[in-house]
Amino acid sequence: MIYIEYMEHDRSIPAELIKPHKEKSGWADDDVLSENQPLAVLGRTLRLGPHPPFLAIWQCKTFESLQEWESYFKARRTLHSAASQNAIRLCQAGCYSEVFSGPPIDGGIQYIEFFRHDVSHREEVVARHFSERAGRYENGVLNAVLCRMGPLGPDPGALAIWTFPRHADVEQIVFDRQWQQTLGIVRSGLYRKLNDETD
Repeated sequence: MIYIEYMEHDRSIPAELIKPHKEKSGWADDDVLSENQPLAVLGRTLRLGPHPPFLAIWQCKTFESLQEWESYFKARRTLHSAASQNAIRLCQAGCYSEVFSGPPIDGGIQYIEFFRHDVSHREEVVARHFSERAGRYENGVLNAVLCRMGPLGPDPGALAIWTFPRHADVEQIVFDRQWQQTLGIVRSGLYRKLNDETD
């Protein structure tokens, strides 16, 4: 299961404080979080994308882990320092199934497509469509396709994360109207890993 926090931050406080520093928190030695991993924190760049501008993406083993996780952070307060807790506002969150898994999110530019998904859509069909698209765009890498679990998350319900080396490489996917209609893509945005964004 993937858990995503959608966040905004106080611009008077450095945005890098949002980033979870697992290596500094002792998580590796803690049974509660040993199987829950931070995958990426992405920030909208050039103001191209929906609000809120930051996404913290976590891999979470089970729903039961969410309860353990909540109790852990209330008791230990180790997710963020006091400064970072003041720097961010968690606007909303969602739980997702990872219906397509590609290479880990790394450098470059992340192009995120937000598309419609509800219980009437079969995840295997979504996965097949994106598998067909995965090699379609020159220099583009499909990192993940995430579909909301039931109604547990914000609309439109699903997102696909791509990585491209340069802004110019994004043009082909931006103008692919055929797939945008087929998949019900309603919004997209440009993102970078935290501290590389220019929003």
